[in-house]
Amino acid sequence: SWLMYEYTSLERLYSAGAAVPRPISSAENALLMGYCGDAAQAAQALNEIALDEDEAKPLFAEALRNIEIMLQNGMIHGDLSAYNILYWDGAITLIDFPQVANARINSQAFKILQRDITRVCEYFDAQGVDSDPDAITRWMWKRYVELDERLRQADLSALLGEDE
Repeated sequence: SWLMYEYTSLERLYSAGAAVPRPISSAENALLMGYCGDAAQAAQALNEIALDEDEAKPLFAEALRNIEIMLQNGMIHGDLSAYNILYWDGAITLIDFPQVANARINSQAFKILQRDITRVCEYFDAQGVDSDPDAITRWMWKRYVELDERLRQADLSALLGEDE
């Protein structure tokens, strides 16, 4: 079922170190997972908030790190945008995984990845972070799906113009 598909995707990503809710349990019609927020308020979706540029840059890098983790595990979110990224206390958490696509066998995988990356870049561009979603998509696709050996040891920070 789609519910178990989402649960096993979350388990795999959580184990791989992705910023996703901790999966706790599943039942016939429900998932139990970790909560983002505190007793007074749940975490907001990124689309509901504006970030300072100095906070936006590391969060953008974190969003891309999570896309990389998904690709390392053969997954593409399939509906990633500022609506499916929660923000709480300076950190992001990716949510909503029932439509995860297999990066290696889905015939539309490249387009799905490109759409996810473009949506993430559009949000962070509005927060003052310059990016090139097409270049990021091509780089990640070659590195993680086509498994281009020249990129296996490369770091995304070079593409983003960072020294780290």
